[in-house]
Amino acid sequence: VGTLQTQQEALISKVRELEEVLSSLGPKINATQEQLEGSLSAVSGQSEYLEPEVEELKLQVARLNDEINRLKSVKASNTRARGISRRKSASTPPQYNQALSSYRAGNYDESILQFQSFALASPPERLKDNIAYWIGSNYIKLEMYDDAITQFETVINSYPRGNKVHDSRFMLGHTYSLKGETSRAVEILQSALKNNPPTEVRGKILKKLNDIQ
Repeated sequence: VGTLQTQQEALISKVRELEEVLSSLGPKINATQEQLEGSLSAVSGQSEYLEPEVEELKLQVARLNDEINRLKSVKASNTRARGISRRKSASTPPQYNQALSSYRAGNYDESILQFQSFALASPPERLKDNIAYWIGSNYIKLEMYDDAITQFETVINSYPRGNKVHDSRFMLGHTYSLKGETSRAVEILQSALKNNPPTEVRGKILKKLNDIQ
């Protein structure tokens, strides 16, 4: 019985100690709770204060996105317009087309006059070799071989980077062949092959060499 009493007293003492600890913690808990509530209020206040600024920033971002999309649309329109403008500027003038149509219709004298007239009217640089080439082609049809040779040599010597230089080498050899100067024609055509002509022109050169050799 004495032992039980001793244990009971010890438990009572322990309980009192715990009560004292809890009692001392109470104010601390309350203070901490008040601090937390104060912090939450401050954060909430700041949030309410910042909310209009956040909304304004969102509006600014939206306006910037609209402006970016508008600028992209304008840029795309300008790009298309420049492309159309380039295509228009790259199209051949009607005087050139008319002279070429005359050649294809068999009106060789008329075509020569039209090309010569166009050549005097400050044509685009990119067409000057074409003009000489087609004048030479007209001369061949009229069997004016020396005049044709002069035109093709003009293309080869004056416009070596033009789009008619390989055709002119072939036509030069072809013209000498028509004149009966076969050895000169073979020499020119073989030289033309060494200049890496396009496949179509290369085929014509090989066929011509096969015909005259």
